[in-house]
Amino acid sequence: MEAQDKHSFFMQLEQLTKQLEHPRLAEVFRTISFHPSESYGPHAHLRIEINYVKRGSCILQVDDESVLFREGEIMIILSNVPHVFEAGTQGTTLLQLEFLPEIFSMFGSHDRFDSFSVFTRENRLIRICNHIRMMRVIQRIINELNEKREYYQNLVVMYYAELLLLIYRHLDEIYVPMGANESLRHAITFIRAHVDEEISVSQVAKNVGISERYLRKLFVDSLHIAPLEYVNQLRVNRAIELMKNTELSLKEVCFQCGFSSPQQFARIFKGHVGTVPSHFKK
Repeated sequence: MEAQDKHSFFMQLEQLTKQLEHPRLAEVFRTISFHPSESYGPHAHLRIEINYVKRGSCILQVDDESVLFREGEIMIILSNVPHVFEAGTQGTTLLQLEFLPEIFSMFGSHDRFDSFSVFTRENRLIRICNHIRMMRVIQRIINELNEKREYYQNLVVMYYAELLLLIYRHLDEIYVPMGANESLRHAITFIRAHVDEEISVSQVAKNVGISERYLRKLFVDSLHIAPLEYVNQLRVNRAIELMKNTELSLKEVCFQCGFSSPQQFARIFKGHVGTVPSHFKK
């Protein structure tokens, strides 16, 4: 790269940094721990909120849906989306980053990229599993903002650009509703429609018109999870929602969510949440 090109790049980077209407590059940037079952909300804010679960688990309720997040998972919450946060029964520690939407919108639009298209109502809550690179970018932003060393603003702007591109890539490649593979979309649609019934890999594969082996490959390659584990995750999330928002007995919750027996319900629920349903409901 020639000297003039280098100069041009850094000039543009400096202009991007200076054009922010709000002087702060983040409103919240920290590591924070919550006590077991500690809750917060409902609340909403203009800021985009990104949390990485460093330890434990937590539940986020958006509208009437309760979603369980476990260690190693990332949640991205859209601006102005009312949500309720609850730490898991063992407590939780989050890497937390909140910033105004203008941070992403300052990068402008392009035929391939539109920062606002990422944050639609359909994507009001994005769940990302085991994305080490994205976690490291979030950590770098927080570190730079805390340390405030020379050129930190410029580095943070570049990290935000990287973060936005990683989110685009995730949505393009593996985010469930936006998945490019038609067979995978068909399988997910079928599973969600029948999640409260007895369901098997062979049944899903037959409905989609592919082999069981290819179905497993689609799920593992795209979602990093086996088909039946995906089914169990949906059932656990649904069970959490029913236990928090209805007066149904545990047995009724069990069968409404598609579990074959209370014993299976307890075993799978504990594997995901860390405690049995009877303790969680208390």
